[in-house]
Amino acid sequence: MDWRQIANGSWIWVCGAVLAAIALYQCTYFAFLAVKLLRRYGLEKREVMGMLRGAAITSIGPVMVELFVMIALVVALSPGFAWQREGAAVGSVITELMQANNAAVGAGQELGGQNFDMTGFANVIFVVNVSCIGWMLFAGLFTRYLGRVRQMIAGSDDRWLVVLSICATLGIFGFWASTNLAKGGGALVAVVAGGGLAAFLFTLADRIGKPRLKEWALGLAMFGGMFIGKLFAGWGG
Repeated sequence: MDWRQIANGSWIWVCGAVLAAIALYQCTYFAFLAVKLLRRYGLEKREVMGMLRGAAITSIGPVMVELFVMIALVVALSPGFAWQREGAAVGSVITELMQANNAAVGAGQELGGQNFDMTGFANVIFVVNVSCIGWMLFAGLFTRYLGRVRQMIAGSDDRWLVVLSICATLGIFGFWASTNLAKGGGALVAVVAGGGLAAFLFTLADRIGKPRLKEWALGLAMFGGMFIGKLFAGWGG
């Protein structure tokens, strides 16, 4: 049997749909719960809706990045497998693609290549599932204690938590930006162009008195950076 028959089996699509339905329910439930809590603490409806709108708009950029990488996963491992894994289950397409590629190499094959067969596919399935066990166990067993950890870190001064969050965010973005800068070529151009576009959009929002433009800045900068980087590298690169 060809591995694609398993990867695109009807039961794979059904499992993906079930996971997507669960994730949609969770998102809806927590969104309504958040709105309820915000209103309870005295925020006006206009302020709450502004927060929801800003969160939705800001999510567009990261989602577009995941979508573009998702295409590579679809091509390499079939639409069914990609839907089941990334529709709502794992969420990090880049990590999944790297793990799948390493698993195929470990089996002496090329991910999605001519020599990729049932053995390589089985190895990919094993690796991508085992790699999820750690964070799933941590999330399931220790999430309830994160509030206490927060209090231990911040103590009576919440400013420490703000500083820690900012440093962590800068560290994450700095790591990925420096990694792509070191690659050179289109990746370097994409990072520089994205950073330049973000700075321009934030400055423009202040100059023209349109603070809501900042809500779109991340998505526009990421998409624009990717587009410019691809133009520089060439569509076939």
